[in-house]
Amino acid sequence: MQELEYIVLTHSTNILKPLPNSLFGWIRVVYSISDEEILSCSGLDAYVFLSFFKMGIKIFLALAIMAIGILSPIRYYFTGSYDKDNISMLSIHNSKESKPPEFSEDFPKYLWVYPIFTYVFSIVVFYYLYNFTNSVLRTRQKYLASQNSITDRTIRLDGIPKKLLQRHRLKKFIEDLGIGKVMDVKLIYNWEPLEILFDKRKALLDKLEYLYASQYELDIDIYNHEKPPAVNPLRSRPIDIPRAEKLIKQYSQELMDLDEEIRTIQNKFDSNLSTIDVKLYKDFKQVTSAFITMDSVASAQMAAQTVLDPRVYKLIVSLAPAPKDIIWENFKLTYYKKLLKSYLITLVIILSYGFIIFLVVPLTSLLDLKTISKFWPAAGEFIGQSKWLTTFVTGILPPLLFTILNLSFPYFYRWLSQYQGYSSNSDIELSTLSKNFFFIFFNLFLIYVAAGTFWDYMSYISDTTKIAYQLATSLKRMALFYVDLILLQGLTMFPVKLLQISDFLILNILGKLFKSLFLRTPRNYRTYYYTPQIFDFGIHLPQHILIFMIILIYSVVSTKIVTCGLVYFIMGLLVYKYQLVYNFVHPPHSTGKVWPMIFRRVMLGLVIFQLFMCGTLALESAILLSILCSPLIFVTLFICWNFEKYYVPLNTFIALRAILNPYDFDKAFDYDDQSFNSEENSETEDNMPSDVISSTSGPIDESSFLLDGHHIERNLRRRKSTIDEEREQFTDYTYPYLIDPLDGPWVGFSGDMVTMVDYKRVQFQNILEEGGNARLRDDGDHTIISKALSVSEWE
Repeated sequence: MQELEYIVLTHSTNILKPLPNSLFGWIRVVYSISDEEILSCSGLDAYVFLSFFKMGIKIFLALAIMAIGILSPIRYYFTGSYDKDNISMLSIHNSKESKPPEFSEDFPKYLWVYPIFTYVFSIVVFYYLYNFTNSVLRTRQKYLASQNSITDRTIRLDGIPKKLLQRHRLKKFIEDLGIGKVMDVKLIYNWEPLEILFDKRKALLDKLEYLYASQYELDIDIYNHEKPPAVNPLRSRPIDIPRAEKLIKQYSQELMDLDEEIRTIQNKFDSNLSTIDVKLYKDFKQVTSAFITMDSVASAQMAAQTVLDPRVYKLIVSLAPAPKDIIWENFKLTYYKKLLKSYLITLVIILSYGFIIFLVVPLTSLLDLKTISKFWPAAGEFIGQSKWLTTFVTGILPPLLFTILNLSFPYFYRWLSQYQGYSSNSDIELSTLSKNFFFIFFNLFLIYVAAGTFWDYMSYISDTTKIAYQLATSLKRMALFYVDLILLQGLTMFPVKLLQISDFLILNILGKLFKSLFLRTPRNYRTYYYTPQIFDFGIHLPQHILIFMIILIYSVVSTKIVTCGLVYFIMGLLVYKYQLVYNFVHPPHSTGKVWPMIFRRVMLGLVIFQLFMCGTLALESAILLSILCSPLIFVTLFICWNFEKYYVPLNTFIALRAILNPYDFDKAFDYDDQSFNSEENSETEDNMPSDVISSTSGPIDESSFLLDGHHIERNLRRRKSTIDEEREQFTDYTYPYLIDPLDGPWVGFSGDMVTMVDYKRVQFQNILEEGGNARLRDDGDHTIISKALSVSEWE
């Protein structure tokens, strides 16, 4: 069913390169897709996601070249081994004694190569991490600065005092601050009574659609790739089922009564003022939040960075999420209800970690045949008789079981995040990413590494220094497991993702075998077959970040892990670029905010790598070399502080100078470093773009220029809209149920033309306004409408 998904995705004005039919021909086409094409086809978030894989390729390519060409030959010359897979017997013997290693210069001189390459590898990571950070920030600023959608011009205001909870007062208050003109104010209400009515309406529509499908039967034509998919009534006259006809009359009457009640509520809302009189209609309580649309993007950006009230939790300003990204029902939650939900979900997550420990700790015993023999002698003896079985149980089975475990829990944490009270889907996605990363980090790294210490904890409690040695030994012991995990993920999971076997099973096998259970109406078929899969960063990204950290941690001591990691990220880039451009959609518009989360976790991996090298050298009695590596940890922490202070704001907001000139973004800033009093300055001004120099005779400062909304609008009308602007076109911050067209039950569809039933009591004014997009046919007690359905590609 890839053709169906391809048809949906090409509804966009962007032109995708066709893929050849050859087995590996797609690689060349996918590889040649530029960053500009990714931005135009898939959006900013997809570009940021793929930038992580590009960064991984460049970092591990540089590390692999140095490891293969320099580090491994030196190690082989002195030790006879390309990789330092095991701690020397001397170190293991010393770790069993109570005395810690003494400060001494009597250690093998080749060990000097480890602190040297620890510094070199850290510098490589610093360089590429900041290089890609600058690239992502520059692209983000250019991409968002060129937009002028309602989302970019709207702020969200929370904690509004009751005195200001009126549209005109709130508008005057914002305008009096001098940060711009307010174009619109959308007050927010608790629309729970309307939500209940729409839930009832959805249930009635489902019942009516099933009854119509039963009476007229369905002609299903969705597997013909030569024409758009269609599901329409098979019979021109209904089957004579008296009970079904009676139920249709009953449900249709209930639907008409319900629609009248909904219209009554909708008419109470003043669409011009975006308000409802809460004194007359006490069922709708006002929420202390509002969406305020400014006249320009610059005004919205300045307002979002402003502290409006000296009291805490009052007049808190933030950038508004996209209208289609909002979860409206969570606005009715008070601050304390959200806090309670957050604590309860945190408690559930902690309990789940306790459950995971009972699953993972026994699994770690499979990594060592001696541990298996210790707790199950018969099984250990049986496994030890076969070399292949030993390799399977200790090398292949643990990564396989771990992968299955990791595939199930992320969806559980995403489900938890949905009940935490977040007001947008992008917030849920970022929260899911954070939860899933900590789960995988806790599960794959902390428990596995500490498992060896856990079994012998009672014997080591008298001497805590042995725990540190055991942890270092565990990291070395885990090297084979991580190699197998990376190969399993790279060589098996990526091909499975590429083939999209789940699509084949769901769309073709389950869809045909069990269609009587969940494919009973035209709406079911369209939703099931006509909607592309949604790409969720919170599900896909955490494990790749942890794989990145693991490769980095072992980069100096294990060349094979670095080499496997390079292959892993090359395959990941090709597979995910194909999926994000040709198959998947990413509805949440988080404007690239996932990059700081990537940066922080890479820094965490770098600190663990440096600590690991310090501990490894200490276990080799090279205390001097271990001390020499320790300053790197403080350098890394300083770099983290520098990023948080100077880079994170650029990843949250749009710079005003970028808004001023989004077209010649790089060229405009080339003039900053030139001397103002030089003779070249006059020539520079002559060569500067005309839209940077105002034609007015008076002096102009940057702030007044940015607040000139007309200038910005004039500039932005000349540029091509982005995919996010296309998605947000014709949307605003009105509660969706207030403007819902109240379409009747579906009885069929052909492509984008949906056939639905409309009953006589319904007024046709809205239908007639559709013009060429709707056609009417009178069938006695009801009317059949053929209407062009215009929705987002993921709806």
